[in-house]
Amino acid sequence: MQAHAPESAFTRTTNPLVTGGSVVALKYAGGVLVATDTLASYGSLARFENVCRMSTVGMNHDVLLAAGGDYSDYQQMLKMIDIRATQEFALDDGAALSASEMHHWLTRILYQRRSKMDPLWNQIVIAGFRDGQVYLGTSDLYGTMYTEDIIATGLGAHMALPLLRKGWRADMSEAEARKLLEDCMRVLFYRDTRASANINIGKVDASGCTVSAPIKLETFWEHPEFVRGGGHLGNGSW
Repeated sequence: MQAHAPESAFTRTTNPLVTGGSVVALKYAGGVLVATDTLASYGSLARFENVCRMSTVGMNHDVLLAAGGDYSDYQQMLKMIDIRATQEFALDDGAALSASEMHHWLTRILYQRRSKMDPLWNQIVIAGFRDGQVYLGTSDLYGTMYTEDIIATGLGAHMALPLLRKGWRADMSEAEARKLLEDCMRVLFYRDTRASANINIGKVDASGCTVSAPIKLETFWEHPEFVRGGGHLGNGSW
């Protein structure tokens, strides 16, 4: 009787489990703003609230990383970056990855993982500011990358990008950029079943990188006609 070889315990991620939605980002005069909502979905179930999908990374914490897609793969990416930052610190040569360098490095990782048929199921946005230059780029799970003045991932590429193209200017103030960003996230909340009205906004400029506490967008779901109780359907009112 021929013995069967034991099945390998090595498995690959074939489907993302807990996922985040769109990332929307744009340059303005002097910096970059990046927005994500705070909802993480388990399949189609809106399971986890108050989940932040962006972080300041790198040895100098002057790079902002935001991600949509599988949340655990995003956490794995943060661990890889932390290991790299520790190695840079140990070398003690004063060098640290810029936003552009980190973008290229992460893109090589994404491409290598997809070539092994074990992808990191994310689309990432990288923002940074160094030597007076603003940087904004994105990569997907296939290892495709590009830089741009305005970026929207996920459903935002269909819903938010037209709004960004219509409203964006290179000389926008921070206040104007923030309003445009909030308008895009509000539309995504209305149209994307896996989006939340609570968002984080990351800012990158000459003073460094910051990620705001969650803020709640003003939406029409709080309109009195939507929340008014009582009544009946017979005469067209609730």
